Amino acid sequence: MPYYPSKRHWDLFELYQEICAPVAPQKFLARWEVSYTELARLTETSRSTVGHWFAVQGRSHRQPSILVCRRLAEVDLLWRYGDRLPPQLIAQWMHQSK
Repeated sequence: MPYYPSKRHWDLFELYQEICAPVAPQKFLARWEVSYTELARLTETSRSTVGHWFAVQGRSHRQPSILVCRRLAEVDLLWRYGDRLPPQLIAQWMHQSK
């Protein structure tokens, strides 16, 4: 049976919102050396879409969605602090995903 999130859950969410602000693809690539193909994989988009984000302003230029930028923020946070995650927590995540 589902349960309602506690105040602590909501406080954690608010903290997450503050520390995990959306990250634009350009900023992500300034921090991480990944290819457009890898960036497409991380954002669950096509390589073509990623190319449009980096196109010079014009007909083919597109802005990434806020969901894409949030996803990049999450990946950035995970990659920057992943080595500090306890192995037990990672094992628990792996078990829950099955």
